[in-house]
This record gives sequence, C-alpha cells and structure tokens, in this order.
Amino acid sequence: MDTQQLYVVGLVLGLIGSLVTVVSLVLAGFVTTAVIGIGATFAFAVSLENIFSRTDFDREHSLSYRIVNWGGAVIVVALGLLMLTVGLVSFRTFV
Repeated sequence: MDTQQLYVVGLVLGLIGSLVTVVSLVLAGFVTTAVIGIGATFAFAVSLENIFSRTDFDREHSLSYRIVNWGGAVIVVALGLLMLTVGLVSFRTFV
C-alpha cells in the first residue's frame, strides 16, 4: 500500500468519525458543541480533497523523504482510527 492510499484511509476514517460525533451531539441536544465537530469534519474533508490534487506522490523522492512521508501517513491512519473511536463512543454515550 502506498502512502497516498494510507492518507486516504486515515482521512476517510477521521471523516466518518467526526460526522458520527457531530450527529450524536446534535441528537443529544448539544448543538452549540457540535459546531466544534463541524470544524473537524471540514478539516478532514478539505485534506481528503487535497490528497487527490497533489502531484508530488508521482515523483521520485529521496529515501528519507519517503520514510517521513510514510510515517506521516501511518500517523494519519492512527488519528483517523482515534476519531472513529471517539465518534462511536460519543454515539453510544449520547444517543
């Protein structure tokens, strides 16, 4: 799996998690708090759109750049899983 696919997986997980969080907060009546979650959802959506418009994934980079880029992709996947977990926990807690 290349780094672009890892970024997409992490961002999609984060987007789903943030949407679930916003929906659960709205259903629980915390509409003003859900506005903060909308910001996270917007950040994940914009980042996901930017992944497909980047052309530097097609270039040949140095080994150190590829290692750091792969590490960043793994971090994004971990944060996406964390956001998905937060969304599921908030849904079970508030709804």
